[in-house]
Amino acid sequence: MKAKIFTLLFFVLTAWFIPGCYVSSVSQDNGQSYNSDYPEYNVDDLNQYGQWEDVNSYGRVWSPSVVNDWQPFTNGHWTWDGNDWVWVSYEPFGWIVYHYGSWDYSPDYGWFWIPGSEEWTPACVQWIDYGDYVGWAPRRSHNGNWAEPWNDNNVHPWTVVKMGDFNRENVMSYRMPNVARVDNSNQNPIQRRQPDVKTIQRYVKEPIGVVKFEKEPVVTQIPPVRTNNAPERTVTTPVRNDNPPERTNITPERPNTPPVTKPQSNRHIVRMQVPPAEKQKVDRYSPKVQKDVLVKKNPRTQQK
Repeated sequence: MKAKIFTLLFFVLTAWFIPGCYVSSVSQDNGQSYNSDYPEYNVDDLNQYGQWEDVNSYGRVWSPSVVNDWQPFTNGHWTWDGNDWVWVSYEPFGWIVYHYGSWDYSPDYGWFWIPGSEEWTPACVQWIDYGDYVGWAPRRSHNGNWAEPWNDNNVHPWTVVKMGDFNRENVMSYRMPNVARVDNSNQNPIQRRQPDVKTIQRYVKEPIGVVKFEKEPVVTQIPPVRTNNAPERTVTTPVRNDNPPERTNITPERPNTPPVTKPQSNRHIVRMQVPPAEKQKVDRYSPKVQKDVLVKKNPRTQQK
C-alpha cells in the first residue's frame, strides 16, 4: 500500500516540474515604449503626445509629436510664486518636460527631452537679462550653454521679449523676431539669471501678484516585466525534533545603536496644480495649441 502511495506522489511531482505542465498567466504589455531608466515618466501625457527614441550618448529620450517649427517654452506664460518665475504651459505634457530634465536639438530628431533625476523645478531654463529685454531657452543637457541669442545659427533656442511683455498671456505672441547684439557695459550689463520681479514691475502696468501652486503626487503605471519561466517549486520535508529546547536564564543584550534605515530608492514625480485664475488662461489657449501645434499619436516628421 505504501509503495503505491509513493509511486503516485512521484508522478504528481514529476508532472508539476515538467515544462509546459505548469499553468500560469503571462502579463502582456500595452505595446507602448517607455524609458526603463526612469519608469516614473511612463505616463499617458508623454506616451500619447510623442515617442521614445534612442539618441547616441543621451540614451532613451522623448520626442514630442509637434509641428516642425515648434520649440520648448513658447506656448505658455510666466507667473511669480513669490520666489521664482514659474512656467505655466498650455501643452498637455508641459507639467513634466518643463519642470524636470533637460532639452537638446538634433537635425534628425528635432527637439527632444532628456529625463532627469532631479526634483521639481519652477522652470528648466537658462536666462539672459539685458537692457530692456529678457530671454530664456530650455536648459541644455550636460550643463551645456546655448550660443547668445543674437548669434546667427540654425537653431534658435531663445525666446526674447521686451520687459513689459514678459508676464503676458501667450508670451510667444510678443517674441522679438530679431535680436540685436548689445554692449556689455556698466550701463547695460548682461545678467544670466531670472529677471528681478521689481525690475519687471517697473515695466508693466498691472501689479504682479503672487500665485501659489500646489503639487500633487502622480502614480505612474509601470509596464510589467514579461517572463516565460515558471517559478521553481521546492518541497521541503519538515525535520522532527523530539528533544525539548534548552531553557536558559541569560538576559538578551539590548543594542544601543539605532536600526539602519534603508534610503528610499523610488522617486515620485508631481503634477503642478494650476489655481483657478491661471487655469482660465490655460483653457483659453489650450484648444488652439492642441489644434495647430500638437500631432497626437502620430510620429513627428524628422527634419533633414
